[in-house]
Amino acid sequence: MNRYDLVLLGFIQEKDSSGYDIITTIRKRELDRWAKISTSTIYNRLTRLEKNNSITGRSERDGNRPERTTYTITDKGRELLKKEVVKHLIGFNDDPRTLGYAFLYGTDPIEVARTLEAHGKKLEREIDAIDIMINEEPRPTLYEGGPFLNCMSRDHMAVELKYTREAVKILRDPARSKKLNGYFFMNFGNREFQR
Repeated sequence: MNRYDLVLLGFIQEKDSSGYDIITTIRKRELDRWAKISTSTIYNRLTRLEKNNSITGRSERDGNRPERTTYTITDKGRELLKKEVVKHLIGFNDDPRTLGYAFLYGTDPIEVARTLEAHGKKLEREIDAIDIMINEEPRPTLYEGGPFLNCMSRDHMAVELKYTREAVKILRDPARSKKLNGYFFMNFGNREFQR
């Protein structure tokens, strides 16, 4: 299973849903920030989950609207969802930024510094927007600090912003950026990699 199936099963567990319902929920909850899932992927994954008996679909027609399929999670789907939630909570984080930083030597330092600076400004705006959402959330919440998922997202972005800024400092410093000449030299400069 992949992260897309986790999202789909999670929403269908929450409430029987059609593909359109899921797309609407992803946008409404701004989950597309994390789940980067296209419309075609949603429908393809729903078909696959139904073939694997993780969900069942029933066709419905509402007035003159086109027929649509609404999905319900099965016992097999619930078990799969439980396993995947735990796996995603404690599994290895495959953050693609790590690979990007590991191979910085393949870029133009100043050009990438500019790109990262723009990314940093975007992160600042997103952090500000999430802070507004957190402050507007009625209290009490389950998490003392506010809405748990919003707080976690903000904190992750704050860490990303910190390392984005540090990478920009390295890239803008000619002496340090010259040392980025191999895989993971972001960690060590150009000394021999030691185990």
